[in-house]
Amino acid sequence: MSGQAGNPGGASPLFKVRKRNQGIFRFSFFHRDWGGGPVTVDGCRGCEVFPELSFRDNIWYGLVCMEKSTDIGGFFGLELPEYGNFPQWHAGRSVAVNSGRRALEYILRCLGGVRRVYVPWYTCAAILEPMELLQIPCSFYRINERLEPESLPVLEEGEYFLYANYFGIKEACVDVLAERYGGRLIVDNALALYSPPRPGTAALYSPRKFSGLPDGGVAVMDCPCLELEERDESLPHAAFLLECAACGPEAASGACERSERRLKSSPLRRMSRLTERLINGIDYESARHRRMENFLFLHERLGHLNRLSPDVNAMSAPYCYPFRTGLPELRDVLIDAHVLIPLLWPEVLEWAPFDGEERKLALNLLPLPVDQRCGREEMERIARTVEDFYS
Repeated sequence: MSGQAGNPGGASPLFKVRKRNQGIFRFSFFHRDWGGGPVTVDGCRGCEVFPELSFRDNIWYGLVCMEKSTDIGGFFGLELPEYGNFPQWHAGRSVAVNSGRRALEYILRCLGGVRRVYVPWYTCAAILEPMELLQIPCSFYRINERLEPESLPVLEEGEYFLYANYFGIKEACVDVLAERYGGRLIVDNALALYSPPRPGTAALYSPRKFSGLPDGGVAVMDCPCLELEERDESLPHAAFLLECAACGPEAASGACERSERRLKSSPLRRMSRLTERLINGIDYESARHRRMENFLFLHERLGHLNRLSPDVNAMSAPYCYPFRTGLPELRDVLIDAHVLIPLLWPEVLEWAPFDGEERKLALNLLPLPVDQRCGREEMERIARTVEDFYS
């Protein structure tokens, strides 16, 4: 006997179902569909925690039980609020898919007849995957020290210009490009979750870069014409979220990396029900305010040392505080102080022009954390570490 957890269409079973002597437990899924009312999907009945399974396998029962049920009583699962203030749900324009790269694929498929896409050298390798999949040629362009295109091409029929809204601080540049290219502009807002989409232009978002999610992406465009029937299933890949809560980030890092790797091979699908529910349980407005406060704190303390000059009056809520240094060893000093900063993006060092600004940015731009997990104490520690390094 088997049950279909969160899968009314009847794909492969996710959980074995056993009838226990003590009675039958019932799992059911509930999520508030964006733009609609509550939708209940039958889950599996009689599930129990199997002692022969690993911690990662058994951990799902807590995730499953966080969904609302019409049943009364039973044991408790995770309890999540329902804020419903995700910033990029726009009725008739937004499509929730399974990752940021698949959001770009969705956009390209809907546009149709795309013959070429202009892409910045300074970008993530994942952004190139949809073009490779669809066999669309790319032309690469350079950016300057302000993270803006050095020059703008004249687009021919079927050509599109993709610009990354770096760290959510390039709103003014996006406006200029939207005015120039209109519907030929695609905005990569993977690091700019709070940036509003411009009328007539397409944009992609990656909410998992802003909060604890296993996957998920959003495509926003005027006429989303492609109907996606199959949903992604993120339940087997989300264990790292609970492992992180229970054991800390270091213990969960391996599972997190495995979850990241599977996104590359995951085909375009609708966003999973689990990810939708997790998104609905995040207070994005509170997170936005915290990010802005933290960014402004670091800018006040470190702005005079920063070789990049972000315009604080022309940005959405930021992904990080981008601190550009001429001393790349500062990265190791911060890591030694337990300030974890990624290298954005290591692949740029392999493919970007040797004399270009992009290689310098990859080596010397440090994305200092400003996310909603951080408060004044964490910002003070970051600021003092950088100030002490320069003193």
